[in-house]
Amino acid sequence: FNKSLAALQQILFGFESGIPTDLISIDVRDALYHLGSITGEITNDELLGNIFGKFCIGK
Repeated sequence: FNKSLAALQQILFGFESGIPTDLISIDVRDALYHLGSITGEITNDELLGNIFGKFCIGK
């Protein structure tokens, strides 16, 4: 649970600090992994694609 919370806090910090979304996506991936380990569902790259599909990442 602590790793999930830490990853979620990093995401919030990233958005508040104006960190590029491609870097924030690393924290999102970590949060999804840790939350998935709690719920028994490990997420995949398709979910991240859906989340960040509206952003222009890496440009």
